[in-house]
Amino acid sequence: MAGSSKKKTRKKTKKKSSAGTGLGRLAIFLAVAAIVFFAMVKYADTPRGRVFLLDLGFDRYYAEVQSGLGELIKKGATEAGMPAKSITLTTADEPGQDGPVSMIKGDMPADRSLLQLNTAIARALGSSGGRVRACVEKKGGRMIEMEVGTRRTVTHRCVFRMGRRPVRETDRPTGPSITVIVDDFGYFNNRRVREFLALDVPFTVSVIPGLEHSEKICRQAREAGKDVICHLPMEPEKDANDQGDIPLVRTAMSSREIEKIVEKALESTPGVIGMNNHMGSKATADMRVMAAVMKVCRRKKLFFVDSYTTAKSVVAEAAGKAGVKTLRNDLFLDNRGDDVRENMRKALSIASRSGRMTAIMHIRKGNVEHLRWLAQEAEREGVRIVRITDMMGD
Repeated sequence: MAGSSKKKTRKKTKKKSSAGTGLGRLAIFLAVAAIVFFAMVKYADTPRGRVFLLDLGFDRYYAEVQSGLGELIKKGATEAGMPAKSITLTTADEPGQDGPVSMIKGDMPADRSLLQLNTAIARALGSSGGRVRACVEKKGGRMIEMEVGTRRTVTHRCVFRMGRRPVRETDRPTGPSITVIVDDFGYFNNRRVREFLALDVPFTVSVIPGLEHSEKICRQAREAGKDVICHLPMEPEKDANDQGDIPLVRTAMSSREIEKIVEKALESTPGVIGMNNHMGSKATADMRVMAAVMKVCRRKKLFFVDSYTTAKSVVAEAAGKAGVKTLRNDLFLDNRGDDVRENMRKALSIASRSGRMTAIMHIRKGNVEHLRWLAQEAEREGVRIVRITDMMGD
C-alpha cells in the first residue's frame, strides 16, 4: 500500500511539472509574439516599412508613401542643383494605379547634368525603399521622363528639362570636345600602365600621392607627353582607410592640417598641373575643408577638377572664391557594373549637345581598348578629345 501511494504521488508531480512546462512555453510564445507584433508596428511606422506594406497590398498606406517619396524626389532634385522654385506638382487619377499619381516638373540650370539629377533622385529614394522604375531621355537628351514609385506601384511621374544657354566660343575649344581623366595611377607600374602611357590619345593621368610608384609614374607620364594631376585622397561619407603615406583629407582636421597634407601630397606627385578628389563625398561638401585645399591650389597655381562624388559638392563655389580654375566631372565612364561603351556614347552625346564635357575613368583591365574606341568614335562623330589644359583655356 505504501508503494502504491508513492507511485500516485510521483504521477501527480509529473502532471504538475508537465503543466508548468506547458504554461512556461505558452508564456515564452506570447512574449515572442508580442515582441514581433510591436516590432512590426514600429517597422510599419517607418518610410521603408510603409513601402513594404504597400507592396504587400495594404493600400491604406498609399497616400503616406506617395507624400514621402514626393519629398525625397524634390530633395534629390534640389541637391543636384535644381532651383526649388522651378519645381511644380499636380495630381491626377490614372487607370490601374492604387491611387492618384503625382506629376512633378522642374527645370535644371544649363550648367548642371540630367544624368547627375537621375542619380541624386535615385539615391534619395533608396533610403525609403522607393525606386526609379524607369527613366527615358527625350528631345535630344535635353529632357528626361521618370517613373517613380515602389516595386508594385507608380506614385509619381516626373518631367525634368534642361535650361538653354548659348555656348560661346570663348567657353570651349572649337567644336564639341571631351577631356578624359584616368584615375588611380600609382598602385603599380606594370604593362597596363605602359599601355596607357603609349596611347596616342590626349588624356590626363591622375596619380594617387604617397604610393610606391607615384613619383616614378608622374615622371613617366610627363615624358610621354600627358597632362598629370594629383588624385588627392579625401574623406567619403562612409569611412575609409588611409592609403599610402598620405592620409585622407578629413573634415575633423584643422585648416592648417589640411594644407600640410595637400602640400605633402604634391611633394610625392612632382610636376602636376592640377588636382582632383579621390573619393571625397564628405570632404568636398565642406566649405571650410575646400577653402583650405583651394588655398594651396592658388599658391601653387594649380586647377582643381571636382570628381563630383556628391551632389552636395561646394568645389565650384570654393574655387570661385579663391580664384582657382575648376572643371566638374560630368560622367564616370566605368562605374562597377556599367556598360563602359554605352557610357562613352552618352559622353559623346553630351559633348555634341553642350559643346564640352569632362569624363573620368580608371586604370582598369580593358580600359585601354575602350579609350582607343572612344577616340575612333569621337573622330567619326566630329567630337574632339582634348587635353585638360585646352579645356581649361590655358
